[in-house]
Amino acid sequence: MAAKVRKIPKKGKHEWNNIYFGDSLKGMKNLPDACIDLVMTSPPYADMKKYADGFEGFQPDNYVQWFLPYISQIARILKDTGSFILNINDKSMDGFRHPFIFELIYAIHNIEDYCKIKGIELEKVDMHGLKLFERLFWNKGKYLAHPKRFGDKVEYIFWFSKAKNRKFNMDPMRLEYDSKSVKRMERPLLKRFVREGGEEVTEYKQGGEGSWAPNPEGALPSVLIEEGAMHHVHPVEEALPEGTILITEKFDSDFHGVVQPKEGDSPHPSTIVTIGSEARRIAGNHVAVYPERLVSYFIQGATDAGDIVLDPFMGTGTTAVVAKALGRQYIGYDQVEDYVKTAMERVEKGPYVKELQETAETSSEDWYSLKKNAD
Repeated sequence: MAAKVRKIPKKGKHEWNNIYFGDSLKGMKNLPDACIDLVMTSPPYADMKKYADGFEGFQPDNYVQWFLPYISQIARILKDTGSFILNINDKSMDGFRHPFIFELIYAIHNIEDYCKIKGIELEKVDMHGLKLFERLFWNKGKYLAHPKRFGDKVEYIFWFSKAKNRKFNMDPMRLEYDSKSVKRMERPLLKRFVREGGEEVTEYKQGGEGSWAPNPEGALPSVLIEEGAMHHVHPVEEALPEGTILITEKFDSDFHGVVQPKEGDSPHPSTIVTIGSEARRIAGNHVAVYPERLVSYFIQGATDAGDIVLDPFMGTGTTAVVAKALGRQYIGYDQVEDYVKTAMERVEKGPYVKELQETAETSSEDWYSLKKNAD
């Protein structure tokens, strides 16, 4: 029997692992402060796509002002170690790209100053505002051809957080080293470099004995998110040539002390993520679905098992499906009742992607033991 669609509850009545029917702005206002580990979402775009409830998107000139009240609530309910990951796309108008995306990012990064400049009154502007941690690019691998424009294959992904101590799990986001990089690491070692936040650690090895050692978990992630970034990389120690020197004992860092090739020398976990659309497989009547692998990539990178993931524009439930499969709790909202029904059905059926199905099987027992009360 199909699960009953639930409307947004009153303050103090929310439960985790539910998708509510209604405006998420109202729903988030009823959540307590600092209760969410990750907000990941893809809001309605500033385009003319027609959604199931007749909504056709906002015009770019009005988009930022419409979205800011949601941002204010997201900042309030996020934990200090939490993240907000936003998938969004821009729009071409009259032969030019509209720059509203850049206005939006500035507004989020400096929400209080922006509101003062624009004369916007928000019910509550969180004093610990969101800051832009990273910008990434999702390469969808396809585009609509236009005779006078470049093929537009990418959408933006912006990663915001409140503080530098944000939760960030590097290893699940790493890439596999290519053969050229592994070959290059066999060269005699004169210096070792570990770079993080602009800092450089150097160690000299007399005589150049040994070689560069790749991190056993793979190369750093890149701002270009490729298909390969969606799969955890198996350890590489056994494949290393004789004489390779691991320096785990010497450097206890976020990189596990293993030498990292300089940027540009290897396929970092990229700022461009290449994943094809899954819309025809799982979308139902929804016109804009992002892939399970894309959501999985960021949930693994920004949360731990048992953490709480919120999607304020849940659509047909991809965020909830993946969160549950990975042993996280979820909560979400959507204003289209049919989408909520589809999302709930998908959560019950589980993920479409095979590796997530396998993960869901191993994590289901722990997931069902998680607490339900949101307050």
